[in-house]
Amino acid sequence: MTTDRQKTITMTTDDEFNTLLRDSLDDFLCDRPKNGHGTTDPAPFDRALWQSMAELGWLGLALPESLNGAGLGLAEAALVAERMGYWLSPAPYVPLALMPSVLLSACADKSRTGDLAGSLVSGERLVSLAWQEKAGQLAPATGTTCIDGRLSGRKCFVADVQADTTLLVWAHDHRDEPLIAAVPANAEGVTVEAAPAGNGELATVTFEGAAIIDNSPLCSGDRAARALHLALDAGRIALSAQLDGLSRSCLAATIDYLGDRQQFGKALSAFQALRHRCADLHIDNELARASWQHALSCHLDAPDTDQTRAAISAAKARCADTALKVVREAIQMHGAMGFVEEGGMGRYLRMALRGAAWLGNGSQHRRRFTATRLQWHPNRQGDGAHPQNLSVEPGEDLNQLSDEEFRLRFRAFLEAHYPKTMRQDYVRPFRRMNGAQAREWLKLVHRHGWRAPEWPREHGGLGLSFRKQLIYNEEQERIGVARLIDNGVTQLGPTLMKYGTDDQKARYLPRILACEDYWAQGYSEPNAGSDLASLGTRAVRDGEHFIVNGQKIWTTLAMEATHMYALVRTGNYEKKQQGISFLLLELDQPGVDIRPIRHIAGEEELCEVFFTDVRVPVENLVGPLDDGWTVAKALLGHERIWLASPNLADKAMMLAQKLVRELGRESDQGVRDRLGQLLADLHDYRQWYNAICRRAEAGETIGAEASALKVYITELTQRITEFNLDIGEDCGALTGEVDLDGTTTDLYWQLAMSRPGTIYAGCNEVQRDILAKAVLRMPR
Repeated sequence: MTTDRQKTITMTTDDEFNTLLRDSLDDFLCDRPKNGHGTTDPAPFDRALWQSMAELGWLGLALPESLNGAGLGLAEAALVAERMGYWLSPAPYVPLALMPSVLLSACADKSRTGDLAGSLVSGERLVSLAWQEKAGQLAPATGTTCIDGRLSGRKCFVADVQADTTLLVWAHDHRDEPLIAAVPANAEGVTVEAAPAGNGELATVTFEGAAIIDNSPLCSGDRAARALHLALDAGRIALSAQLDGLSRSCLAATIDYLGDRQQFGKALSAFQALRHRCADLHIDNELARASWQHALSCHLDAPDTDQTRAAISAAKARCADTALKVVREAIQMHGAMGFVEEGGMGRYLRMALRGAAWLGNGSQHRRRFTATRLQWHPNRQGDGAHPQNLSVEPGEDLNQLSDEEFRLRFRAFLEAHYPKTMRQDYVRPFRRMNGAQAREWLKLVHRHGWRAPEWPREHGGLGLSFRKQLIYNEEQERIGVARLIDNGVTQLGPTLMKYGTDDQKARYLPRILACEDYWAQGYSEPNAGSDLASLGTRAVRDGEHFIVNGQKIWTTLAMEATHMYALVRTGNYEKKQQGISFLLLELDQPGVDIRPIRHIAGEEELCEVFFTDVRVPVENLVGPLDDGWTVAKALLGHERIWLASPNLADKAMMLAQKLVRELGRESDQGVRDRLGQLLADLHDYRQWYNAICRRAEAGETIGAEASALKVYITELTQRITEFNLDIGEDCGALTGEVDLDGTTTDLYWQLAMSRPGTIYAGCNEVQRDILAKAVLRMPR
């Protein structure tokens, strides 16, 4: 029978239904009693709450219509779990509704499971799984037996058992065949010993010849094993979503508290130390959400695979650790109010502790993820047949190609033309082209029509969609194109298209594409780095010229550049961001003095540039006079997502795995745990990065959130290079190339070259402040 509610579902899109479901959940849960009721003791099982959820159709959300359910699935159930976590609902939705639903759906005999499913949907009977036999167990145990319809054995950590609960028990028969049997918790021969845990109880259940319902298992053999594994996988995904909701709720409550609480005459949210802690917790929450949503996607696409189980373990580990971290930090930031029950943090703590530990804690799942990850080597996308036409024809619109056709064609061009001697790989993950190498390569790219993927076609670019821009970058990373500075295409060109005059576009854009002009960026000064608005280089109008005096510093490859776009002071205003102008100037002229600076990796890549009475034509002003700050902000936004690519970290991680293997450290559990943490961090970051890219592809403007990406990936890359140096033991003291059991690499150089990532494009401390202000809305 189709209900009115189910008719409504069929008339809405997935997004519309999820919005309706989310709103319904929030309306229902926001005024309900929260977990714990302000005491350390769990509240009695709330029958009225459970019955209300049944009437709303939530208990049977994941059951098929043939079992009187809503016929939806895990995606909707995960949304329910996430909102329950956010509102600290005491209802044990995951263990008593979702997991039994998945298990019952996977059993073949609907005549046997129909009654149980019907009473679950109506809320008349509670149903809970009993599968675990010891702490720390991730896979089903085999100690409990079912012989002649009677159970004997012991199960532990069984969720929220009440007198009228029906237990779904994992056991084995006399032939050692697995089975799932149903038995009432109040049946003769069943003993239940419950202990408080978070928002409810976890019980040890002992069976001493307890008779199972109908004297026959619900299912057995491979079907029983698959049913239980699917239920555990679904439970872990939904529990991860619930922990994510809890984490976000806790952080939101903490930010509200910091905004209300006053110390030293200002809100606590104005203190930088607290703002930065909240920014880091926000990043943790974003990683957690991306991880469990990726696990959900894997499960929906291909359940019962090693790759999916690895993703599920990564999600459970991430969400468990994040929830505990957020709550610990919240207690600290609440001060004394965090320690007293009245402050509300105790409810978060107890719920986080239960959710983090149940179905496997963070360290257990990270080890499972690591074991799977080190064995599973995803196949590289097949090269396929190489297209014959490697160049882009004049006027050709590459967006008309399918993504796969575009990928293979650009891949074939790179394979044919990019020099093997210049390729970046895992032993040289930070290889960089110098100016001469970059110009030679970019000229070749231009001759074949592949230059400027993001530029509109009317300006000589490829005009690629965001999706194809992403593929373009992925293929460069795949083959190992060394990093290069191409400020003309990535920064100046888009800025001229938006703010430049027609004469400036006609003069400079073709020369940028042909690499006739090679541009340096003139922003930072000795007293104006992150505080760029404090710059002091001045430009004074003198007829048809500006006279420029001052100094720029940290200018990458300025000694090889022909031109510079620079911010200069042209006026004095009360607000220091005003009075700044954006100028284009030639570097090969009197009054320009360029001095290279050697950095800690031993190379002269950075420069300081001095200007003494340098004459710049007025026609080289880009945008309005005194409004260069607006121009510069737009310029910085063009490559923020590409700067946050996981490629460098991925190459460094490949070296880490190779070193662990070749140095014989695979059996060292401490080393494996550290490597596993880094692997999981990079895995989760990649899911977050991909999610942001999908949003950008859909046309969404990615603002300050790009700051969060940059913060995390640069610091993760540093941690990986530190691990590589440490795994090298005594060789970590050496500078230059070293041989590590057959792998020749320069550990020091990689460590040194990872350092500026947290400094350039706005240091990470400034990025955290941007996050706190623009995303978390924490007032200064």
